[in-house]
Amino acid sequence: MKINRTAVGLALLPALLLAGEAQASEILVWQHDNGDRVQDPVFNQRLTATEAVTRTLNELEVDYDMRRSLPQDLSGYDLVMTCLGWHCPG
Repeated sequence: MKINRTAVGLALLPALLLAGEAQASEILVWQHDNGDRVQDPVFNQRLTATEAVTRTLNELEVDYDMRRSLPQDLSGYDLVMTCLGWHCPG
């Protein structure tokens, strides 16, 4: 599966920019991906969408809460990141 690096970078860019200023913010990573793994160009491993996001946040030393189910009350979070998985058209 070929993934366009620019597309992946642009998709993660807003979250990464917010993460730099969100050190004191409450972040929820909702693991709702499809479990598909693709070759990550940064970590040079096959990762799911959630693994790619959480590894990036870990590298940036950003604290977050990861859950498999979405809490009914999200008012305690400043940022909710939803990992839906990878999609390869065609």
